[in-house]
Amino acid sequence: MELTNIAQAELDSLATATNSPAAFLQSLVWGEFQKNFKHPVWRFGVFENEKIIAAASVLENNLPLSQSFLYCPRGPIMDPSLTVAQKNNALSLILSKVRDLTIATDNKEEMFLRFEPTWDLTDFTEKIWPTLAIQPASTALLDLEKNLDEIFNNFKAKTRYNIRLAEKKGVVVERLPATDFASVWPIFQKTAAKNNFGLHEQKYYQTMLKEFSPAELWVAKTPTNEIAAANIMIFFGHQATYLHGASDNDLRSFMAPHLLHWEAIKMAKNRGLNIYDFYGVKNDSKTTNSWAGFSRFKESFGAEIINLSGTLDFVYNKPRYRLYCLLRFFLRKINRLIR
Repeated sequence: MELTNIAQAELDSLATATNSPAAFLQSLVWGEFQKNFKHPVWRFGVFENEKIIAAASVLENNLPLSQSFLYCPRGPIMDPSLTVAQKNNALSLILSKVRDLTIATDNKEEMFLRFEPTWDLTDFTEKIWPTLAIQPASTALLDLEKNLDEIFNNFKAKTRYNIRLAEKKGVVVERLPATDFASVWPIFQKTAAKNNFGLHEQKYYQTMLKEFSPAELWVAKTPTNEIAAANIMIFFGHQATYLHGASDNDLRSFMAPHLLHWEAIKMAKNRGLNIYDFYGVKNDSKTTNSWAGFSRFKESFGAEIINLSGTLDFVYNKPRYRLYCLLRFFLRKINRLIR
């Protein structure tokens, strides 16, 4: 096996071929979007017999005191035909060599490589450290290979009722241009506060919708043209991903989020996609009860819960990494106290 820099076509061909959840995070265009926020990006491929079998799109994140860490979101990605042993071998090569190839970070010392594999690492022999999740450790995937009637009938009875109720009340689903994101931003802020999760700044989402081509903003409106719910959807490869969503609690009687997802599912099906990823549900061992409500909502659509390996660190400098973990622990404690 050999690790080397790769071109756009090689990366995206592998990213679109895999059915790994949120494979768009390894796409070339996602890396280009991240450059807007001063994250250098490298793309590496593992080749065997001149064929690409694995790839990693890696971002750099700055830390104080001329330190940094590398981050491979929802990756590395692997050829679906590889065995677990072959995936582990390719991963070992990536972990050991990536730091040597990120030559543009000479002014920073990479402390660790953070990554999020989507296969079982039980037999992986390298020393890796579990850490706080960046991408969700569990997700809910809906199989779109079935026909729409089968998909709908597999929803919970209450979900089917709420979809019909939203239709009866005249809720309409439509796509908004990126320039209209400001109109839904207050709803995102309210939803984040209610469910106790963080948001990026508004500019982040506006830039995503403007420059990351697979991203689309869809909303559900009441008959009086009020926005009751909004979703940022990603359509990439074989998958539709519900990346971010929000709803107006004052308009909850319209059941707009239910209809918004049903219309997105139908849209994904019509586009020939085979997976609808609800992207992030509660995992009892890794997330708090604040996720319980929207996890039940996602599961009510008949999606299958998939538990992934979580977020892991491969450490290059152990003494500094231990100090980093200790400081992060105390900073999180302080933040909770001052909220």
